[in-house]
Amino acid sequence: MSTHDADGTGTGASRTAAVRRFGPLLLAVLAFLVFRAVTFDDGTRDLAAGQCVTANDADDVRTVDCEDPSSLGKVVFVQRNAFTDDASVRRLCAEHGSTRAFTSALSQGGTGTVVCVVGGP
Repeated sequence: MSTHDADGTGTGASRTAAVRRFGPLLLAVLAFLVFRAVTFDDGTRDLAAGQCVTANDADDVRTVDCEDPSSLGKVVFVQRNAFTDDASVRRLCAEHGSTRAFTSALSQGGTGTVVCVVGGP
């Protein structure tokens, strides 16, 4: 909000002072958010079809040797930036002959990576 003189003209001094005060902070926050968006790794970046995977207690998917007893199956398809709601995941993996999937997303029903898996226990 700007200040007004008796004749009704505004000086805008308070707005300029606020921008000078908080501008660098807002710029730093914006730079941090852009950096996080560009460097975010959901743990599925290196997965490819043909690899065997397992999941740990935190539901992080990682590759293992296919003979490893902890292997949950072989990856048949990986789709990044896909919808991760239940219906979309089931449809996508069914198209590739899979009934098991792992997903990663920042929010429920958002977009993320879908990993379709066959075989395993």
